[in-house]
Amino acid sequence: MATLQKEICISSDNKPGTLSRAAGCIKEAGVSVTGCCGWGEGGKANLYFLTDNNGKAVAALQKGGYTCREQEVVCCTLQNRVGTLAEACQKLGQGGINIDHCYVTAQGPNALWVVYCNDNKKAQGLLP
Repeated sequence: MATLQKEICISSDNKPGTLSRAAGCIKEAGVSVTGCCGWGEGGKANLYFLTDNNGKAVAALQKGGYTCREQEVVCCTLQNRVGTLAEACQKLGQGGINIDHCYVTAQGPNALWVVYCNDNKKAQGLLP
């Protein structure tokens, strides 16, 4: 069943070591990263983290000099087989839901899909 969770969002200068420093802050807080996505754009690094304790992670990141915000995302487990991502995206599209960003990782029989969209509650009801 799809769940609503909070991801931590950071925008910082895009330079060598930025992700390493942010992940190190989370590590020092004793928090586990359960999902991560990042990319550089226009000299900025955009980092998104799912953790097992956002409160501690955000406090550690702020102590490390990062400005953080949290936003709600939908997390769901998909089967790790050909076409499941396309099928899930099609359900959202048919439901009139626009995806702002997403990331997925798979190992073994399952995949974790994290999606941020214009109507997370509605998306939650459409996804497995």
